[in-house]
Amino acid sequence: MEHSPILQAFKYVGVPVFTIASDGSVSHSNTAADNLFGYTNDSMTGQKISHLLPVESVAELHSFIHPPAIDANIRMMMAKSKDGSPLPLAVYLTSWTDEKGLQHAVIVRDISEEMKLQKVTTNELKRANTAILAAKIGVFEHFPKENRTVVSQSWRHLIGLADDDTADVQEEWRSRVHPDDLGPADKTIQVCLDGDSDIAKLEYRFRSKDDTHWFWLCAEISVSQRDEEGRITSVIGVVKDVTERRKTEDSLRLNTEYFRSAFENTSIGHAIIALDGRWLRVNNAFCELIGFPREELVKTNLRDLTHPDDLEDSCKHIALLTAGEIETYSRERRYIRANGQTLWGKLTVSLVRDENGVPDHIIVQLMDITEQRQLAQMKGEFVATISHELRTPLTSVIGSLALLTVMDDEAFSDKAKRLLHVAQQNGKRLNVLIDDILDFEKFSAKQVTFNLSGENIAELVKDTLFTNSEFANKFGVRFELKCDDASLRGSVDVKRFQQVMANLLSNAAKFAHDDTAIIAEVKDVAGCIEIAITNKGDGIPNEFRDRIFIPFAQAAESDNRNRGGTGLGLTITKQIVEQTGGQIGYESMPDGMTTFWFTVPYAEPAEVIVLSA
Repeated sequence: MEHSPILQAFKYVGVPVFTIASDGSVSHSNTAADNLFGYTNDSMTGQKISHLLPVESVAELHSFIHPPAIDANIRMMMAKSKDGSPLPLAVYLTSWTDEKGLQHAVIVRDISEEMKLQKVTTNELKRANTAILAAKIGVFEHFPKENRTVVSQSWRHLIGLADDDTADVQEEWRSRVHPDDLGPADKTIQVCLDGDSDIAKLEYRFRSKDDTHWFWLCAEISVSQRDEEGRITSVIGVVKDVTERRKTEDSLRLNTEYFRSAFENTSIGHAIIALDGRWLRVNNAFCELIGFPREELVKTNLRDLTHPDDLEDSCKHIALLTAGEIETYSRERRYIRANGQTLWGKLTVSLVRDENGVPDHIIVQLMDITEQRQLAQMKGEFVATISHELRTPLTSVIGSLALLTVMDDEAFSDKAKRLLHVAQQNGKRLNVLIDDILDFEKFSAKQVTFNLSGENIAELVKDTLFTNSEFANKFGVRFELKCDDASLRGSVDVKRFQQVMANLLSNAAKFAHDDTAIIAEVKDVAGCIEIAITNKGDGIPNEFRDRIFIPFAQAAESDNRNRGGTGLGLTITKQIVEQTGGQIGYESMPDGMTTFWFTVPYAEPAEVIVLSA
């Protein structure tokens, strides 16, 4: 039979075929089978079946055929090629018995590419399913003819159904849709079924599985399949939880309403202006400030209303704003009202950009400060009056009193001498008050020039302790210096430094217990030099601590009348320290130690700086 025409044709057929003899060896194989298994230069004939297929014997191979059948189709069998590499095959197996015993014919097909494609498809499906689960998107398909609905695992998870929950999904869904939304939800599906539209969308409220709250679902439905006559056989839909988006929209709506209400009803003038100067929106307060009705105001622009003397500066800042070089600015500006009067306004302008970062429009806030400016002018005139009309004659009076007290050739009675002394002391106190008021005004207006130079801080402190020893004697205390490094040099204005020290030393002396020491300590701290003035006394009352640097604030008026003071010393001290680059603060314990400290910057070698406040 080896040379029969059938076997000769068998060898050259294009499909891989081989036969297995009863002893479990390959009895015949064709070229296609030899090539498939890697026997390109020889033949598989004589190879044991266990070397090719994942079976150990003819009996195990024959077990794939279930009588009375005489053949079997094996969808996938992992064979081995000649070099031992795996070879996935689809196998058709048939058997017969002849004089040589049980024989098998095997027809195989390489399914390597099919398995690769299947693996890719499986992975894509897994990724798609993972993405759907991660996005919490539910998928359903409705078959109207059978009134049957099939849902995905993600759909069940979305509405809180367990995988093994046997509840009818249609009944479960209908029972939990908000009653007010059930009709529109049914109509949405019906729109597609009636052929009015291939796509429909609806957002509706859905009750949670535990009946504790409602959440929002968004369903998008489209026609999926039609029969040969064009009738719809299925619609498919996707459902997503949009509760957070609805909350955001509601919050945005509330914020918009809040902004509209705040914009329209505030007493401060607000306006939104286009980059070309057009009014986009103005509130009533703005119209009232400028004196124009809204319909007349929109015919102008902010440039038209700006006082001529302020126009150049206004145009410069608007140009910087629209060019994106600044985002906001605040200025005091004059505007011409409808009646021709001048309005002083505190103007705050901010640039708003679009989602791409491009300048889009300008928001303007305008506050009427005309009265404040008038009061400031009156205060300036009052301070000038104090300086010229009060200070000058007071200096003469004090000088005259001092002259009278040293005149030996005039015999004054003891009563007259006491009156002269009282008048002289009161004159000095009044002079200090005037000096403090004038200093306070200068510092508040930042009209003080500081001459900074590098100085030995320990020596300066030592000098001020000596200069102010009168305060120590007056209140029965003593001044002491503590300094671990006498070489520290700081950048200070000597005159103003002495003023700070005098204020802090006099303050400490006034409120120290009798016969105690006031310690002035100089130390090197991180990045600067610190000077601390410490006394032992009653401490600073808790209710006064927040006001201690406020102008004219006094802890106890009756006590301060006895001890003296204007209530401006600490305010002026704070202004000097901060405007020369330092910081100031305090620490106080009730019935214990109180420390006022301030810092000065390190001095550079041969430093002399003129600083205008």
